[in-house]
Amino acid sequence: MCRRGIYDNMTTAVETVFVGKERRFNRRFLAMCSHYLVELTACTPAAAWEKGQVENRVGNARERLFTPRLHFANYVELNAWLEARYLAQVRESAHPEQSDKTVWEVFQAERESLIPYRGPFDGFREIESRCRRAAWCAAEDAYHGAA
Repeated sequence: MCRRGIYDNMTTAVETVFVGKERRFNRRFLAMCSHYLVELTACTPAAAWEKGQVENRVGNARERLFTPRLHFANYVELNAWLEARYLAQVRESAHPEQSDKTVWEVFQAERESLIPYRGPFDGFREIESRCRRAAWCAAEDAYHGAA
């Protein structure tokens, strides 16, 4: 697992944007990051180059893996192909900061210092509520109208 995550100011993660990099993050998003021990870093508003760095890497990976468009019978087949293709690429690709080594070589050297996978995060939250005939529902000690 990575130790740091760079996030756009998406509403599913950020409730309020303050000056600079200060944010009020969504409570469930914070719980997920805490579960996986990921340090949150938010992109600065109007600094497109920050978001562009991340999107560029995603676009490059998407192009390398999914061009031409492929078809698979099921997810098991797709995942097996993706794993094989990914492993082949990281064993061949030069590391962006240590150009004398491949991504795979740097990963192997850093593997011991990585945070182990902690298992899935249960992001689902169920709230039991009761509704009345007048279309008012009680949830978490508050009444909500269904207009």
